Order: sequence, then structure tokens, then C-alpha cells
Amino acid sequence: MGLRLRAAIKILSVNLRHNFMPHLFIALVIAFLTQALFGIASLDAREAAQPLERLLSLTGTVLLTPIFLPEQNEDIRDLIRSKRTNYLAVCALRLACSIFFLAVVMGSFTYIMQCCESAVSFRHFVGGFATALFLGSLGFLFAGISQNTITGYMVSLIYYMINFGMKDELKNLYLFSMSAGSFNEKYWLLGGSAVLMAATFLWLCKASRTV
Repeated sequence: MGLRLRAAIKILSVNLRHNFMPHLFIALVIAFLTQALFGIASLDAREAAQPLERLLSLTGTVLLTPIFLPEQNEDIRDLIRSKRTNYLAVCALRLACSIFFLAVVMGSFTYIMQCCESAVSFRHFVGGFATALFLGSLGFLFAGISQNTITGYMVSLIYYMINFGMKDELKNLYLFSMSAGSFNEKYWLLGGSAVLMAATFLWLCKASRTV
């Protein structure tokens, strides 16, 4: 058990040093732009949902989509897959790290809004996190099955953009529901995120057996 824990810590350390930090920096830039463009002081509950859903949610795309980015270099991919630690386990650790920091960014931003006397609650954090997680999971899925991170970014951003004009068509998978006064859609987004992530690993597991 100790060996596995040390291996996991080493994998996370390498990921943070060599892969993750640029994406975290971009997520923080998005958080800064969200504050600058929307303003976060003295907002009521619906107004407070808008910055969380309509811009800060893009941090999910930034943090979750590039999980497979290092392996787009064939030499690195072959090296990682030759190691004793299972490749999908490495990806799962990276994903867990990204989800953790996504929660930290969303939680910190929500707390700052609360300090600025906006009417935010734990529900706002959950709703914003669900939105970001779903967008990130879409990017994660398509980056995984296509082995192309750009494809993941494109699918995630296209889905984000169509939410500005297709509320009725998207129904329970509408991203901006809190701004419209509804929270039920967030449960669908959380469930959908779990399905998308599981589907990605199942696809990759099946693909690795055919190689």
C-alpha cells in the first residue's frame, strides 16, 4: 500500500510540475476576467449565478480537457505505457487532480463573492461546479477518444456557445439554469459528467486491448 501511495504522489508531483500549472494559470486568468467583466459585489441570487455559469464555468474546459495532452507525443506515450503503473491509472490521477483544483477555483471564487456581499450559497458553488465539470467532461471525452486535445476543446466550446440560443432544445442539460431560477438541471449535469468520464475510460480500456 505504501508503494502505491508513493507512486501516486510521484505521478501527481510530475503532473503538477510539467503539465498542469499552465492550465491552472489560464483558469485563474478566467477567474480574474470573470470578476472584471461581471462584477461580483452586492448581487442577488440570480445575478450571482451568471458569472459562475456564463464565464467561470470555462475553467472546467481548461482543466479537464488536456488530461491526455502529454501522450500526443508518441515517444512520451510509448514511454508511459512501458512503465509498471497502468496508463489509465495515471490518467485517473491527473483527472482527480484537475477536478480537485476546479473545486478549489470555484469554491474560492464563490467565497470571494460572499465576502463582497453577494447572495451566494453552497448551492451556487455546486451549480457552478456542475456546469464547469460537465463542460470539462465533454472535452475530456472527445480528447480521449480522438487522441486530439484540440478536438476536445472545440466540442466543449461549441456546446458552451449553443447554450446561449438553445435553452429549450437542451432541456435538462442546459448550462445556465441557475441564472433562470432553476437548479434541477445541475443534478443532470453532475450525473452526465460521471457518465462521460466513465465512458472515456471504458473506450480507452477497450482501445488498449485492441492495440
